Amino acid sequence: MGFPLCLCLLSLIFTTACGSGFSDDSTLNENSYNEKWMESIPDDKLLSAVTIPGTHESLTLYGGPLIQCQAWTLENQLKAGLRYFDIRVEASMFHDILDVMDGHLKHTKFHEVLNILWEFLDKHGSESVLLRVTLQGMSMKKAGKCIKTLIENSEDKVWTKIFVPKMQEARGKIIFVQSTNFNVGTLNHDTFVTGDDTFKDIENKMKKITKHLKEAEENCGHALALTDSSATAIFKGPKTVAKVVNGQLNKVIVELQTGPNKPDCLGVISMDFPSPDLIHNIIEVNGKPGSGSSEHLEQPEPV
Repeated sequence: MGFPLCLCLLSLIFTTACGSGFSDDSTLNENSYNEKWMESIPDDKLLSAVTIPGTHESLTLYGGPLIQCQAWTLENQLKAGLRYFDIRVEASMFHDILDVMDGHLKHTKFHEVLNILWEFLDKHGSESVLLRVTLQGMSMKKAGKCIKTLIENSEDKVWTKIFVPKMQEARGKIIFVQSTNFNVGTLNHDTFVTGDDTFKDIENKMKKITKHLKEAEENCGHALALTDSSATAIFKGPKTVAKVVNGQLNKVIVELQTGPNKPDCLGVISMDFPSPDLIHNIIEVNGKPGSGSSEHLEQPEPV
């Protein structure tokens, strides 16, 4: 067998093992369900020390290729194993109504999101869901007050304390994560910096992601750390970018699992259009603890 053919076969095997990391299929096969994966996490483990797959702009399901960020409904995202959700909420100026924004559209009410999450948690008491709310619109102050009222009426179903809960405290609850303009919930070590959401090329983007994963690995043992892999560019929406970023992110996650220094945790990883294989590989980090060293996070080869 010639050397070039060997390289091609090895590349094919690795690509098949890693998968594309991207999916814009709105359906979800039952074989891809990960509904109770937190069941195996020890009760005394901090939630921040759990590696958690999540979605960016979790309910932006429409609007075309320059706006759409996800393909699955919230119900399917939960079934797939996603446990971190990022939404934008806007209050009506004249009514006590909270809309979850889908790009610039309004398809879902905030209380409907809470009900979907609580219904899932009622059926799967081992799980915990992280929710980050960003306020927008002309009535942000009103929106914040309305959300706080809803939370106060459901204290046994939510976590709004500033410190990170242990799994025993988090199970069956929505864990609110603070955002830039809604300071209710757990503090997070947000690795996002200005410009991270602008896509220049795959090499530049992966340098940023691996840098943030390294920071997350260093902080997740004591603080909630968030790495957002999403980005856009001129004439390149979330879907176009996710098609190239997700495969490389999947490759990084697999390399970390199989490398000599496996991470103890990588915090929350937020994505656009994640595939079942990428979600599975992120969850698998929890089952393969290592030394916690962050020196092994290498920059992957550009595609």
